[in-house]
Amino acid sequence: MKSVNNKKVGVFLVGSRKSGTTSLANLLSTHPDISLSKDKEPNFFNVPKFKNIDSYHSLFDWDYKIQLEASTSYTADIKNANAISEEIHNYNPSAKIIYIVRNPIDRIRSHYRMSYERGDLNSSLNQALETHSLLLDCSRYYSHINNYINYFGRDNILILNSAELNNSITKKHLLDFLKLSIPFKGIMRRDNAAETDFRMPRKIDGMLKSQFFSIIKKMFPKSVVSNIKSKYYHRRNNKMTLALSTSSKEMIQNELLPEMKGLQQIVNFDITPWIQNINDL
Repeated sequence: MKSVNNKKVGVFLVGSRKSGTTSLANLLSTHPDISLSKDKEPNFFNVPKFKNIDSYHSLFDWDYKIQLEASTSYTADIKNANAISEEIHNYNPSAKIIYIVRNPIDRIRSHYRMSYERGDLNSSLNQALETHSLLLDCSRYYSHINNYINYFGRDNILILNSAELNNSITKKHLLDFLKLSIPFKGIMRRDNAAETDFRMPRKIDGMLKSQFFSIIKKMFPKSVVSNIKSKYYHRRNNKMTLALSTSSKEMIQNELLPEMKGLQQIVNFDITPWIQNINDL
């Protein structure tokens, strides 16, 4: 994997999906020593949108000390997980890995909600758990991060609790981990949160973001536009249900309890409430 640029991307925010990766990436991008890729999720080591290493490197400003990307697909499909972590290691064995974990039940519901709203799923959560493997795979935290530990070593991996992203201790951990002396400024916003946004199906969303509709939207007050989106959202998604059946609960318990118990052994924060949450389903 040769490049005209001898420097390498040094930090990978690899997941987990629907756990605050966009919010953290945006915070990190405000630091004067960090260049976030122009495309936050280039997926270069999974399903690349870019033809070669030089097109991948063109996404970064190389005048900065650190180049960062945040492709959550790197901890999505468990079948590809080891191969992806190996590819990243082959590219840069000195890379640092950041991984955010979240209460897995909350993450699954948020993931399902986003996929349903986007039109990627049109079934109940229970049916989706049977047919859409990523809902569970993205919550297999221990299996995913253990691949990276095997390649990069535990000292080069920072595992964060999504519930603690915006506190001063987490920011200090980030500064120490990335060897940065200048503190972060401002607070972390909730970006791309399925629970707080009226998401549209992909085709409609693309249409609404076109230049033509952008001009039309400016002709109306934001409250009017938001009201229209809200009514359409609730009408389209009124059949969405987040309730879990007995079989779905048993599936989650069987698949994710071992993951959480393994994760507890390698993180420095308490995830007992998550384990209890799964047991109490």
